[in-house]
Amino acid sequence: MAVIFYLSGSGNSLYAAQQIAGKLEACRLETIGSYLREPYAVKDEVVGIVCPVYCFALPPVVAQFLAKLKAKPSYTFGVVTMGGNQGRALKQMSEALAAQGITLQYAQTVVMPDNFFGIPLEKREKLIEAAEPTIIQIAQDIALAKRDVTAVKEAYLWKLFGTSASWWYLKNRLNFENMTVDAAKCVGCNICADICQMENITMVAGKPTFGNNCANCLGCVHWCPQSAISAGKLTLDNSKRYVHPKINLPMMKGDK
Repeated sequence: MAVIFYLSGSGNSLYAAQQIAGKLEACRLETIGSYLREPYAVKDEVVGIVCPVYCFALPPVVAQFLAKLKAKPSYTFGVVTMGGNQGRALKQMSEALAAQGITLQYAQTVVMPDNFFGIPLEKREKLIEAAEPTIIQIAQDIALAKRDVTAVKEAYLWKLFGTSASWWYLKNRLNFENMTVDAAKCVGCNICADICQMENITMVAGKPTFGNNCANCLGCVHWCPQSAISAGKLTLDNSKRYVHPKINLPMMKGDK
C-alpha cells in the first residue's frame, strides 16, 4: 500500500502526485490539510510527499505536517514543484523526516509555472510541456523504488536571498496574508471554500470569509472565476490567473 500526501493550490503538485500514484500499486492521495486535521499512524509501506516550494523552502504548513507525521515506511520519496529554484526545500524535508525517524530515499524537483507572478500564457505552456518528461521519469523512478537523494541540497539562491527575507517582504510589503474579496465581483459560487485544503474559508451571507489557518497556496485566488479574491496587494485578473490545464475542480476538491 502507498500514500502520497500533497499540498496544491494551482494544481501543479496535484498533477505530479497523480502521475506518480498512477505508477504505484494501490496508491491513494491525501491532502496535507486532511492529515493535520486528524493525524494518525500511517501504515503504508510507501509514503510520498509532493508540494510546492515557497520562498526557497517548504511551505510552513508542510513543515508542520512533517513534524506530526507518524509513519514507518520502507520507502519514502519527496517531490517539490517550483518556479525555478528549490532553495533548501528538499534538505529541509529530509531533515524533518529524519527527526521523525524516517529516511528520505528519493527526492526530485520539477520546474512548473509559478502561481505568484503573472507568467505569460506562452511561457506557461512551454513550462508545462517541458515538465512532462521530468514527471514521467520521476514516476518511473519511484515505481522502481529508486534511491537518489542528490537533489537534497541547499541551492545558491537560498543562501543569497534567504527564506526569512522573502517572507518578510511578502508579509510586510505586499501584505500577502491579508485575504480579501471584492463583494461586487463575487457571485457566491463557493468554489474557493470547496477547494481550500485547509478548510480555512467559510461562506457567510454568500461571500467567503477567511480564517487563520491559511496555507498561502493562492488556490482561492487562481480558481475564482470572477477574479474576486486578492492576497494583499496581489490581485490577478483573468490573464494572470493560472491553474494546471489537466486539473479540474472535482480533482481539486478531492480529499480535502
